[in-house]
Amino acid sequence: MRPRRIRTGYACAIIAILTIGLAACGDGDSKEGGGGSGGSSGCSGVLPPAPDFNGTPTATDTSTPVQFNDASAGAPTGWQWDFNNDGTIDSTSQHPNNLYTTPGVYSVTLTVSNAGGANSLTRTSYITVTAPVNGTADLDVDSNRDGGITAADDANEDVWNLSQGAVFYFNQDDDDNNNSEDYSDTASSGSDNLDLARLFARRYVNPPAGGSATVSVSTAAQGRVRIFRNNGGSWTQVYSAGASFSLPLTDLGAADIELGIEARDRMSASWDGRVTLTLDVKNSSGATLSSDAVILRCAPPLFSTNLWTATEYHLVNVGSGTYGNPALRTAMQAICTAAGITYREVPGGSYSNDRWLQDSSEFAVVQLPSASGPRRVIDHVFQMARWRPCDDWCEDVLWGPDFDFFRRFSTNTASVNYGGNFEVVPPYTGKPWGKLAIGGGSGTLIGTSTNVNRHMVSAYREFFDAAAVQGNHFEVTTEWLAVGHIDEFTMFIPAPNTARGWVCLIASPDRAYQVLQATQNAGYGSATVFAGRGSQTSVNSILSNTALATLNNEVQARIDYARTQIKNATGLTDADFIELPTLFEDVGGNEMAAYNPGVVNLICLPASSGTIYLAIPDPEGPDISGVDQWQADILTQLNALDTAGNPFSITFVDVFMSYHELLGEAHCGSNFVRTPPADDWWDK
Repeated sequence: MRPRRIRTGYACAIIAILTIGLAACGDGDSKEGGGGSGGSSGCSGVLPPAPDFNGTPTATDTSTPVQFNDASAGAPTGWQWDFNNDGTIDSTSQHPNNLYTTPGVYSVTLTVSNAGGANSLTRTSYITVTAPVNGTADLDVDSNRDGGITAADDANEDVWNLSQGAVFYFNQDDDDNNNSEDYSDTASSGSDNLDLARLFARRYVNPPAGGSATVSVSTAAQGRVRIFRNNGGSWTQVYSAGASFSLPLTDLGAADIELGIEARDRMSASWDGRVTLTLDVKNSSGATLSSDAVILRCAPPLFSTNLWTATEYHLVNVGSGTYGNPALRTAMQAICTAAGITYREVPGGSYSNDRWLQDSSEFAVVQLPSASGPRRVIDHVFQMARWRPCDDWCEDVLWGPDFDFFRRFSTNTASVNYGGNFEVVPPYTGKPWGKLAIGGGSGTLIGTSTNVNRHMVSAYREFFDAAAVQGNHFEVTTEWLAVGHIDEFTMFIPAPNTARGWVCLIASPDRAYQVLQATQNAGYGSATVFAGRGSQTSVNSILSNTALATLNNEVQARIDYARTQIKNATGLTDADFIELPTLFEDVGGNEMAAYNPGVVNLICLPASSGTIYLAIPDPEGPDISGVDQWQADILTQLNALDTAGNPFSITFVDVFMSYHELLGEAHCGSNFVRTPPADDWWDK
């Protein structure tokens, strides 16, 4: 017979159940260790809780309360605090705070209870309280740019450099949709409160009777910033102009005062966007008892480059007449659909069919520190000094919450002040956000000894340099052109298959003639150029036009000089330039414009997929068996620059009548909203 097995597991389970039952119905004689007093329990089946707590700080003065936190085990449902161990219950909250008004050393008792009973814990001589010392003036800002204000921000709060210093915002959006820049509002509410950079005037302990608290504003920033105070969630203006403003010393003696700051003026030659705020606490005699200073800098607009991913493409619909643009509109709709880019048309009929959208404005972003993510990005449109009908479209349609509208600040309507005369060199060593390039210069008109001076107005140039991140700007010779824009002969585009990752496209009469000469040498001198156009011609006719050749020799010299200027300003080498075939002609008064549609004046749309879409003005060059020889030369050069992961998708678009004949090209009629790289300007 097999021996019987004793089921010890079941026996242990029965014993455990009996033990639990006995503990739940104990006699209440158990004692808590570590200073605990005796507890009591009934027979509810629940054990009384085990008390535990801590206080912060344990050494304080009569001006700073102690925060007590319950850390008891056993799920207490009731709390009784005796903060000075005198037998009187001072609080029944779970996590109370207490201000000790008399210096001394205090023992603290916590009694916790639940349905199983109660237990007490006393910490003897736990809190040490001293008399208050004289107060210290303390201003705090987000000097480490992490979106919050903590003790870590105290270090170097009065300096500003690439790694340290608070940032604030030129509040030019319209969160309340009242058609007015938010920086002009004398009160802040709702989502506009997010546009205020926070700072705190910390509580001043034991403020002097009859004294004062004053915040001074650095001279250059006076009147250029606005400061609000948070009063229970309501933000009211405390500063808009002058050398300083006052804070009620009684309020500062009672609690921290939260403030918010915004810029209300642009950077310029007289203000680089920095403001130093100094808090002074003085006694009744006006003597300074304590002082503290912080520095902040206004966030500059970061103008987009052609390397940024495109999210929106904008184009004016000017109809379908002789100078209408249905070909470009159809092509761009298809490209945007393929690229996943939003296509937006400006109704030309509402803006006098003014098609030159690029000239009216430049797009940018403003980046600010954020507590909820790596950064806060606000779209920004910068109006140029043009004063033409479609200039207003950005204000009418785009401006609103979190979309800035930076109004023009010059009345000079010369074309050199338009957006087409403004390009951004992509990032390179020493300029991680790129560098601003504008057109202009002092020289002679081609074929003459006539001196001409054409420069963008100083207010814009000074602003670009004061913003600093993409400055100092440099000027490239364009005074010899009829319109005078830098985008007529140069453009920076991505080039993934190069070490730099981008190249500078530059118009080249020499290249255009080389292609024409090769075509003639191959026996196709009679090939048509500009087929079907009123200006239709042939390869032989162009090559035999000695006046045109002489003119383009001088144009090439001007473009070569521009290349040298770009190289000197950026460190580029000849290998960074791609020459595209473009001839120029005199359009009156010895001023030049593109003879064939200017292929450099193209549309560049990098998509989120990695594909780089290029819409290039169709040069309408000599055709050999259905192949445009200028197009073929362009494709040969560009197709060597992309990669399988970042390929070009190239479309030649018809802009001959719609833009070219009107002295512009595809880029001149387009604008773009783009996404910046995932970097912070203040860390570069």
